Amino acid sequence: MLFLMLSIAITAGIGFYFYRNKQNNSRLQQQFNQVIGLRQLIHLLRFHRRKTHWVLSHPHTENHDKALNESLAIQSLIKTLLSQADMAHKPMYRILMKRITVLLNEWPHYSLRRNQVCHGKTIRHVMYLIDDTITQSLLCAEKDPQFKHYQKIWPIVLNAIDSLSRFRYSIENYRPERVSNHQRELALHANIINRRMKQIAHLNHRTISHLQLDELRAEFDVIPLQDNNLTNNKERLYQYSLKLSDTIYLLFDMVLVDIAEELSVHLPPIPNKSVQNTVIKLNTN
Repeated sequence: MLFLMLSIAITAGIGFYFYRNKQNNSRLQQQFNQVIGLRQLIHLLRFHRRKTHWVLSHPHTENHDKALNESLAIQSLIKTLLSQADMAHKPMYRILMKRITVLLNEWPHYSLRRNQVCHGKTIRHVMYLIDDTITQSLLCAEKDPQFKHYQKIWPIVLNAIDSLSRFRYSIENYRPERVSNHQRELALHANIINRRMKQIAHLNHRTISHLQLDELRAEFDVIPLQDNNLTNNKERLYQYSLKLSDTIYLLFDMVLVDIAEELSVHLPPIPNKSVQNTVIKLNTN
């Protein structure tokens, strides 16, 4: 009788363990599905920023399409993410939705700088939601080593994005009569971004090499800032900033893949042509 009761208790304990493990895995998968949606939202916002930047840079073009396709995709995605968010995060999603609505409606009246800033703030809001979701996932799964590892990388990613914002601000302030000062300022930000990306690369399990990042940094040095063609210089600097942005988010995606593998959850690839082009370029250099 005692043996029978003991067997039942052990069986029940094993059954409860697997049931709880299955529930935890299901919750982790749901949380990372939300992370994927948020990461896709960042991709759409970044692409929207690029298209609106081009439109605002060419005010007399006939292709001034205010109803961008990305706007509809962004609106649809944020509504889906809000409906799927847990109760604790819904207020942050509602604030994000309001911010996105204002951005999508008012960007045609923005200056280039304000367009960059407003998109940047919105993207940062999404980044904080990703951070909060991942942090909760790691803590609930009691993955202390992975949590500590992630906490080392996260502030470096934010610092890299902040430095990129400063780089772009310097581009907007660039003037030929102060070329030496601006060149030093731009070079300083480019160097900081390069160091930040190397730090992320060093901490990642899978990543691009430091040599490839140095080659990307070297592209800045061949931009002829001494040339008096202000429009051409700003455009080349802006295109270079896009490569920096693609690489930072590529590194961040690698962080997400590492975490997903540690937690044994499925992380589908994020369609991003600009990032894919960056990967191809870096891999062929």
